[in-house]
Amino acid sequence: MSRGRFLWVMIASLILGFAGLNMAARIGLDGARLDLTERSLYALSDGTRDVLERLDEPMALDFYYSRAEAAGYPELRAYGARVRELLRTLSARSGGALRLEEIDPAPFSPDEDAAISAGLQPVPVEGGGQIFFGLVGRNAVDEARIIGFFDPQDEARLEYEIVRLIAELERARTPHLAIISDLPFAPDREGRSGNRIIDELGATYELSWLEPDFDAIPEEADALLVIHPPLMSERQLYRIDQFTLAKGRVMVAVDPMAHVALKPGPDGLPPLNAQRATDLARLFASWGVLYDRNTVGMDGETGLPVQIVEAGRTRMRAYPLWFSVPPAGLNQSLPGLAGLSRAVNLGSPGVLGFEPETGLNFTPLLSTSAQGARLDADIAASSPSPEELMRGFEAAPDAPLTLGLLLDGRFRTAFPDGPPVDDGAPIRTAHLDESAGPGEVIVLADVDLFDPAFYLRADPVQGEQVVADNLSLVLNLVDRLAGDRALVTLRSRSRSDRPMTRVDALRTAAEARYLTLQDSLQAELSDAEGRLEELTRLGRASALGGAGSADAAEADALRAQILDARERLREIERGFRIEIDALENRLMLWTLWLPPLMVLVFGVIAAVWRRRHRA
Repeated sequence: MSRGRFLWVMIASLILGFAGLNMAARIGLDGARLDLTERSLYALSDGTRDVLERLDEPMALDFYYSRAEAAGYPELRAYGARVRELLRTLSARSGGALRLEEIDPAPFSPDEDAAISAGLQPVPVEGGGQIFFGLVGRNAVDEARIIGFFDPQDEARLEYEIVRLIAELERARTPHLAIISDLPFAPDREGRSGNRIIDELGATYELSWLEPDFDAIPEEADALLVIHPPLMSERQLYRIDQFTLAKGRVMVAVDPMAHVALKPGPDGLPPLNAQRATDLARLFASWGVLYDRNTVGMDGETGLPVQIVEAGRTRMRAYPLWFSVPPAGLNQSLPGLAGLSRAVNLGSPGVLGFEPETGLNFTPLLSTSAQGARLDADIAASSPSPEELMRGFEAAPDAPLTLGLLLDGRFRTAFPDGPPVDDGAPIRTAHLDESAGPGEVIVLADVDLFDPAFYLRADPVQGEQVVADNLSLVLNLVDRLAGDRALVTLRSRSRSDRPMTRVDALRTAAEARYLTLQDSLQAELSDAEGRLEELTRLGRASALGGAGSADAAEADALRAQILDARERLREIERGFRIEIDALENRLMLWTLWLPPLMVLVFGVIAAVWRRRHRA
């Protein structure tokens, strides 16, 4: 065989071998993934694998994605690839149970009509087009669930949203939650509650809102939520007590200083008969929970920044009564808490303790830092300033303080003498003195964590931003009681974007220096401008106005002082920009220029070494 023919045969063999290797890998390694990212962004969670393993009937997933329209939006295009890859991974790992189809709905096509009729939400774009970017899932009996639109800003919940859809199609019935609350959270006739946590619960569970005069808890309820309870009769407390013994799935949220309950309504006034503080004293005593409705907790280390006015100037100060519980303050041994990557923000919460003689097991859920302290609730209600709170501040000797707890075991009734006797009809249900099996009760000493103001931030550019894991905390705890525990670990995964943390830290430090100097210079400017205005009003700011040499010199000095202060502010801004530009240039050198230069250098070295050895 000639050398030329041998070369062509080798090239053809390499091409065929490469194609065959790809085909073999596609068939044999379909679904195999190796995730080398720092935060395991693309590895499926244990909960996801649990859901996929229990699928015993096929499901259809229709991924609607307007690829051509989304091509003009880089962020959306990148997120589309992220969603597509996750869906393909789920389909590959399901063993054929998930049948994925990607659909690019053309305008005025049957696919577009199908997407609209399914309930997907197209987003209009420039030029009169629209983008479909959602998911429709159907099970074997043609029940459907949808994700109307994949929002890139909600990437941390992407895996949870998709797996929740699959889990809802897989389960036989929707879990039922009964809710007792004195807060205005109940949805209106159109199903809107105005509270994101409640809306999320409504999307996952069937909710029953009990009226203030309720006399029964629905038998079909899988769990009971008591959120800032109204004043209840003995009969109503007895109903809760018996539900705890029968079902053993209860979550209670009380508060000694509930800001959310006192928020003004549309008329500018707080709701009528709003309660500042709540508790369940009789039930707490039976459960061994120690709670004082006249005491709030605060934290001198993790206070949230609030805007205050001091000496006519606006400043940001840490407020110890409103503070965050970082991941380190969450019980990392519980799946519902260990997966949370952000803090949980609270407002003037209560402090909890536990009496072990009840025989129940006690597990803290949320705790303050070592700088936790107690404060009288009446003082907290007077809105003290940060300086007043920190003046003479002393951490509690038993800090960290417990703000939420989990009780489990066999509960005993709070009504050992049987149903209460009152003017109402006799309670004829069978009385339980002890729970038939082990139960769980979760107690949180704060209801302000339900307030969107504590975990959402309105950004004029990026829209609503989640800044704390309040939402994930509540949903995970409810899932622990009544839902799919496989979903607990999915709600607070990291985003795939990698912010330039060094640039952000530099910007934050520079802004802090700038703001500090700006405050001092602004005070200096205000004094100088006030004095100059006074001299001008009296005609003593210049020699033309008849001012003496001393007054004119003072006015000139004031003008120079004002110009100097403004120039110093501009210098700080320029210096800040120079630091940022220098860092960005260094990053470009190390990430864009240096790697190809190193490859080129190694290539030259290898070529020289090879030539010398041939010689």
